[in-house]
Amino acid sequence: MRRVPQDMMKPSGWFQIGWSTDFPPGTIAPKQYFGEDLVVFRGDDGTLRALDAYCGHMGAHLGYGGVVCGEHVICPFHGWEWNGEGRNVEIPYQDRPNRAVRMRAWSVMEQNDIVYLWHHDDGSAPSWSPPDVFGAHGSDVADSDYHAAHPDGQIRFGALALDPFVVLDNAADPSHFKTVHETKAIPVVVSSEPEGHLFRVKLGFGAKWVTAPTNTTADALDILEVGVGLSFTALGSTTNPYVVIVLATTPIDDETSEMFQTVWLERADGDDEPGRLEQRMYDATHQLPRDIDIWEHQRYVEHPAWAANEVRGFTAIRRWASSFFSSN
Repeated sequence: MRRVPQDMMKPSGWFQIGWSTDFPPGTIAPKQYFGEDLVVFRGDDGTLRALDAYCGHMGAHLGYGGVVCGEHVICPFHGWEWNGEGRNVEIPYQDRPNRAVRMRAWSVMEQNDIVYLWHHDDGSAPSWSPPDVFGAHGSDVADSDYHAAHPDGQIRFGALALDPFVVLDNAADPSHFKTVHETKAIPVVVSSEPEGHLFRVKLGFGAKWVTAPTNTTADALDILEVGVGLSFTALGSTTNPYVVIVLATTPIDDETSEMFQTVWLERADGDDEPGRLEQRMYDATHQLPRDIDIWEHQRYVEHPAWAANEVRGFTAIRRWASSFFSSN
């Protein structure tokens, strides 16, 4: 049984499809997102490109037997050669290419070693770009020094029976921290507001946030929703090392999404001690599977029976998120 309306699995925006190391030069990776088959390949110039998977000639799948030549991809069936814009540039048994046929090219970009794919249900070109993960959280986070996320901080959960809209609700749900994550108290909602294609939420841990909402010494969780499928978070303070996380939920088809988690740990005293970094990484990542177990078995409720103090937060983020869907 479908848990969400079908249209909700095809939001517009940027979505993670992997990390830069997943796409070495000269290789073709077959992928499926938004119910579409595509191929992602990196040319000799280092640029990443993505096309519809099926050759515009006779429909062979470029991801199985196709090869990269320079900045182009060559079909394994008849050797037709395609550029990154989806145009045929060579037919090996004809003196000119077929200029009439064109395959769909998908917009991709790389930032912070994350590979993003642009999706819009009507095929529109990108109208905005995701921000730098660290700069998005201000100078304290941006100016800190971090361990590389690769490899232990790059976690792939694979195909899950959930949708990005259910995951997005989490940013408006401070109450679940006490029950699911066993915090001592429900965190304080310091701020929650949309900024165009972004939605910012700040949750403060500890009573000090009630009386001093601008302090920087107590731990806070800064959440930045970047469209529907990306969530950038920073946890820490000027006195505790920051943990920066990207949680990405990318629809595969009408029932499933692929989920990625990328984690950067701020360098701190004692990190060179045996087991210290492993423990910090565990502390930063062991809670998410609890959420996933709930999300995978959760039914989307269009009109939930919210408590009175939940209405404002959930309504605001759902209203903002509706702008990324062709149908609300």
